[in-house]
Amino acid sequence: MGKKERINKHPDWRLSTRERFNYYLSDRGRLFGTSVFQTFMTAFLALRGVDLEVLASVLLVLKLIDAVDDVVFGYLIDKLKITEWKAFRKLTGEGKYLPWFRLTFFLFPLFTVVFYLMPSTLPVGAKMAWFVVSYLLYDFSCTLNEVPMNSLVMTLTDNTEERTHIITVKGIITVLAAVIVGVALNFLVDPVDGPGFSFTSVSIGAMILCVVIMLPLVRKGKEYNTELKNVEGEKNESYTLRDMWNCVKTNKYMLIYLLSSLIAGVTATSAAVGSLISFYLFDGRTLVTSLPVLIAFVPAILINTQADKISKRFGRRNSMFLLGLVFGGMYILQYIVGYENIVVFIILGTIAGLANSLRYVFMNFIAPDTIEYTRYKTGKDCSGIFYALNAFVSKATNGVGASLGLLVMGLYGWHKIQAESYEELLAMGTSVGQAGYQTPLAIHGMWVVYALIPGIGFLLSALILMFYKLKDKDAELMAKCNSGEISREECEAQLSRKY
Repeated sequence: MGKKERINKHPDWRLSTRERFNYYLSDRGRLFGTSVFQTFMTAFLALRGVDLEVLASVLLVLKLIDAVDDVVFGYLIDKLKITEWKAFRKLTGEGKYLPWFRLTFFLFPLFTVVFYLMPSTLPVGAKMAWFVVSYLLYDFSCTLNEVPMNSLVMTLTDNTEERTHIITVKGIITVLAAVIVGVALNFLVDPVDGPGFSFTSVSIGAMILCVVIMLPLVRKGKEYNTELKNVEGEKNESYTLRDMWNCVKTNKYMLIYLLSSLIAGVTATSAAVGSLISFYLFDGRTLVTSLPVLIAFVPAILINTQADKISKRFGRRNSMFLLGLVFGGMYILQYIVGYENIVVFIILGTIAGLANSLRYVFMNFIAPDTIEYTRYKTGKDCSGIFYALNAFVSKATNGVGASLGLLVMGLYGWHKIQAESYEELLAMGTSVGQAGYQTPLAIHGMWVVYALIPGIGFLLSALILMFYKLKDKDAELMAKCNSGEISREECEAQLSRKY
């Protein structure tokens, strides 16, 4: 028995335990890095005295640019073989997506730090210019990192059982890390229960850590499934931009999945302004909105270990649909009950957190299924373009969700303030006549942004999934055909219907 078989205890699996661990670690480092930018961006700019309604408009313009660059980069990553370029060969190593990751992994942490180094003494116009330039650089570099990193789940292994295992463990680690990171970040900037560090100092420390934990995959990563099997002639060799469009047009299931994610993301207004809202609603305590996630932490991990069994029992689509209804319903109840009763707020938030953590695992299941469907139908490996679209939806909705939240807060009469940190804002005071004061109407606007808009959005997002008709077992058969485990004729004979 070889070394890998002894480590994995699965003779037909491709990756060793260490190789899978390096992938999990780097993927979490990437998500950790982007979460720092997204978590504090709105609050950082709001405390810089930027007009929220103007900021909302600027964010929308930036997302129009993002709509172009994500798709273009996805196409380039799928189309260009940078391992054939002598100038990059020593740096990139072998593979389809890892070479891109090795070239770009450090860029978005760098531009995140650049953004948070914005001087508070700049005029408002200069601050907006700083934001636009640094955001675009962050956005471009994030796409160059995110597309190959997400696409790796398709090329690390051609074994569908191992892929399911990787996706399940990845989802559990993501929930685990999201809780730790979310609580840690809010604790570090909390002026009441934490040290009250500035956003700039927290971002610098976080980005150093982000780069360090992505290094193992950069140095030792390897792909084992870079070529498609059971395709005709030279379909697998190269393809044009038109081929890419045909792949997207063919995959109606991915479009349904992306539309559902788009609606949920656009209305996820609480995420971008969460710590700022928590500061005002709960007397300067930015940790309060993290408590439901912290309480749900252990139960979520236990439930997520059963995700594969749940999906086999109820189906991936049905599971996501029900979890979306629960998640959205809890936010609607929070809005109706109000934030004055903290116990009820935490209970409803905990239930929502449990539903959302499991929902995230099923999202990771469904995306590869839709990609396997397109590979099966077209003979083209379009993972890059689909994960580029997914990256676009994720980043665009984060921006649009933040923009919508900012716009609503501005319409409810947000009063401009300027401070380096929450600690300084707390010292300024939030009572009537003090520099950090907000009117009761503005406070209500924050509550609408935190609970009502996301609740409605997730209910609509769940309903969209009812149009998703790709069966789990059929997707698994297509994956086996694409990897060469079974022939196309065997696959078609076993499919539940003609696709």
